[in-house]
Amino acid sequence: MYLRLRVTCVVACAAAVAVSLVPAAHAWASVPRPAPPVLGLDISSFQHANGPINWRLLARHGMRFVAIKVSEGTYYANPFYRADARAAAAAGLYVMPYVFANPRSSGGAAQARFGVAAARYWRDRAKLPLVVDLENDPYAGTDHTGDCYGLGAWRMIDWIGSFISEATTLTGKRPIIYTTAAWWRECTDRTGRFWRDPIWVAAYDTRVPGVPWPWTRWTFWQYTNSAWLPGVGLTDVDFFHPTTALPSLRDVPAKRAKRPRPRLRPQPHPRPAPHHAPRPPKVTRRPQSAVVRTSWIPPYTADG
Repeated sequence: MYLRLRVTCVVACAAAVAVSLVPAAHAWASVPRPAPPVLGLDISSFQHANGPINWRLLARHGMRFVAIKVSEGTYYANPFYRADARAAAAAGLYVMPYVFANPRSSGGAAQARFGVAAARYWRDRAKLPLVVDLENDPYAGTDHTGDCYGLGAWRMIDWIGSFISEATTLTGKRPIIYTTAAWWRECTDRTGRFWRDPIWVAAYDTRVPGVPWPWTRWTFWQYTNSAWLPGVGLTDVDFFHPTTALPSLRDVPAKRAKRPRPRLRPQPHPRPAPHHAPRPPKVTRRPQSAVVRTSWIPPYTADG
């Protein structure tokens, strides 16, 4: 008796488990697959050491966007930027110029103006926003200023704020902030002031990049600085992920102004012809046999 009940329970429980697994399997099957990542790269004049860049080859290998260094501080403009930007756009890549920030050399607004002028990036002219590149001071070994260019957190926050305010005024778009979680924590004390700007985070050798506070999701992720791509050689490679700050790589089309409709002036009614006006002469039609027929000649040809 006990054995029979035990066997019955085992069979019934197994059937119940099997039934309960059916909708779970169906639920897993109905979950849509994530969209493939949008690939891009970022370059500077360094990538021209081996000759010109083959942008069409990069496009054929899946590159959709490129960030090109346009300036550094107010003392350097990339001589290859304009040619690279034109060639990349002609190959179908979205272009975003980036300014390598040097907060020790000059103010944020001045560096934003210099970068916008070097890129010829005026309001509603470019597809993607300007980028401010905030990372460890590369001249700390000689300047002895540390990672943060000798600025404390509050002075750095003011510098970033002046750059963003000036760039937004000049371009009509909030700039993208490129940084690392460690730099943001060290040099801005994890300020939440710039949460509306898209974040571009650099993080290597990881499957889940650390995003600095106050952002919760990255818009761009530089996941390697040692990729080898045909058409350019050694370069950085990035992902794009749509967020509220930048929902698409496509620029929002500007609304066209409505053209005013021409106002039609009322035309006076034609006056009736006087009764004594002469009648028009009677037209005599030519007979069909007298009409001369010629072949139709186009108004212009392909050669002319």
